Amino acid sequence: MVPIHLHPGRERRILQGHRWVFSNEITDPLAQFEPGSWVEVFTSKGVSLGSGYINPASLISVRLVCPPGRKPDESFFREAITGAARYRELVYAGSRCCRLIYGESDGLPGLVVDRYGDVLVYQVGTVGMSKLIPLISGLLADVFNPSALVYRNESPSRTLEGLPLESGIERGGLPNPLIVEIDTIKYKVDVLRGQKTGMYLDQRDNRREISCLAEGKKVLDLFCYNGTWSLSAAAAGALETVGVDASAEAVAQAGENASLNKLGERCSFIAENVFEYLKKLKPGQFDIIILDPPAFAKTKSALADAKKGYTDINRRALLALKPGGLLVTCSCSYHMSEELFREVLLAAGQASGRKLRLLQVRGQALDHPALLAMPETRYLKCFILQVI
Repeated sequence: MVPIHLHPGRERRILQGHRWVFSNEITDPLAQFEPGSWVEVFTSKGVSLGSGYINPASLISVRLVCPPGRKPDESFFREAITGAARYRELVYAGSRCCRLIYGESDGLPGLVVDRYGDVLVYQVGTVGMSKLIPLISGLLADVFNPSALVYRNESPSRTLEGLPLESGIERGGLPNPLIVEIDTIKYKVDVLRGQKTGMYLDQRDNRREISCLAEGKKVLDLFCYNGTWSLSAAAAGALETVGVDASAEAVAQAGENASLNKLGERCSFIAENVFEYLKKLKPGQFDIIILDPPAFAKTKSALADAKKGYTDINRRALLALKPGGLLVTCSCSYHMSEELFREVLLAAGQASGRKLRLLQVRGQALDHPALLAMPETRYLKCFILQVI
């Protein structure tokens, strides 16, 4: 294991629990290192901070994995995987649909694993983790004994790491259809072609929270994908739910899920551009509007345009709410901070002529835990607002 050293004073963030070492913090020439090779990180005074894998071509040069004194062997990774599973059992006891491993938050940077019943789906985003996959996938099979192990390595970040985009079944076979249950609602999941790994799991707790307010209400679900928000509201007694998404395939899946749960009479889904749909609405048509768009700001450079997009779409949504109505509005853009998102919503409220009461500010589900010392692991913002 090759040692690397930090400039004086650069260890403070690491000692607090952050897991990244940036290229400008390292004194050693980076060109000598092979991408994905293992290094031990030392302070300028020679104190070990732990070990991890390095990519000299990345601004995030080292992702720390092992604490000082631990080796990256099978025993270490087995402990990390089983520890992650124990935490999910703690927060979602008995659930067979959740995020099992969430990167740095579970001590396994570059790795995401989602569970859909007996099927596991993993994503690898870094060259260092890709070199560990033969070991990791074997441990996943041994610990969980899945009927199928699927890989969805299609994130654009892989290109930056010099990795190919690929997906497929590594072992086993998929049931047809694959059906999972979350909070008594059943969903058909396409883990090979669906968005992300097949579903958006990070809004689970937020859907449960808003369903408590949906009884007897007319609900609009924008960017509905496969209908998770709509079905949660309908199952909780919403009078009517309307889901809108630009993808005809997603809307078809949402309709199938509504039928699967015998909620088809109260759920309708429309394949249309959300911005165009909002332009046609009359003021005050809905009691609750859920606005859960994809990331408008995938990079820091896109933030200015993203602010305009978030402001406009929230303004239009506010106009479509009845007095006293609720706006559940989200941003999954890490670069859109909570403070900046609040400013966007203030601007949208002012532009719409609506005064807003803040009921809750929420984040991602408990199976997507964030590290206190690493704000990068907390990306989802969910504001629940009331028009007054």
